[in-house]
Amino acid sequence: MASGYSKRILGAVAGLWLCCLHAPASAEDLCAPSEATDPQALHINGSRPFVYKTAGGADLRLHVFSPAAHKPGDKSPAAVFFYGGGWLFGDIRRYQAQATHLALHGMVTVLVDYRVKCRNASTIMDSVSDAKSAMRWVRGHAAELGVDTGRIAAVGSSAGGQMAAATALIADFDDPADPKIDPRPNALVLYNPGLDMASPAVVRSLTTMWGKAVADRARDLSPMDHLDHGLPPTIIFQGTGDKIVSPETAEDFCKRAKARNSKCEVVLYPGAPHGFTEVWLGLEDASIGAKTEGWQEDTSRRTDAFLTKLGWLSAQ
Repeated sequence: MASGYSKRILGAVAGLWLCCLHAPASAEDLCAPSEATDPQALHINGSRPFVYKTAGGADLRLHVFSPAAHKPGDKSPAAVFFYGGGWLFGDIRRYQAQATHLALHGMVTVLVDYRVKCRNASTIMDSVSDAKSAMRWVRGHAAELGVDTGRIAAVGSSAGGQMAAATALIADFDDPADPKIDPRPNALVLYNPGLDMASPAVVRSLTTMWGKAVADRARDLSPMDHLDHGLPPTIIFQGTGDKIVSPETAEDFCKRAKARNSKCEVVLYPGAPHGFTEVWLGLEDASIGAKTEGWQEDTSRRTDAFLTKLGWLSAQ
């Protein structure tokens, strides 16, 4: 039987923001005390924590994994990860396996915390603002971290995918306290990302979950509607069994990007559900079983190939 945490996560992610034609549960119900809404870890094994921003009385941390023998002044590529959770909650460690994998292959990797409604009484706009602040912090501390400012990727899943894409495409929602540093990544790696925030179904869900003020900004928050700003090289991993983000949305996004001379690729995984690379899902759902581990390994292998093609990683 699935744990209460998994039920809450699946219910929130599956009934929350992108889905559905049915009204989702209230944010108050989803924010009931549980592992999903616990405070984030202050330390993650193998990484160094930094406070990149203080907002709403909260210190927001990011955790940096460095390759072996790495030192300040090096010029390594970097990947900055944004977890999913519908902008309501989520665990910063969700993509620790992927971050560790890339660090072992010579990249500096960063897991980012950001404001979410259940912990910070924040809005989606606040989450996007924090994502842009984190990207600015990494680029602004590149010398200290040993990062090449021309090779910084944003990585995100679900709502985190929307945020990663927003750092590349959306000029709004800057924190006025941020330094004047370009937050735009040089590549995107996206897992079942929220790309079309302005569809009628999503707007209805936003209205229910967040109110009219947020729903009225749906198009402003929608990466699909800002492709004219120039998409960096992008790879999207998408399950065909996803009931939250349709494969057609990911394919349409890439089709529109390619029409604007951007490089964009969708890799489809037959039958894979939303969040299909997250190991906890396979552990809890017998119908998925060990497939999740295989999906995670395959997406990591394809990410390596994508970054190698960009010249960021050496051919293995």
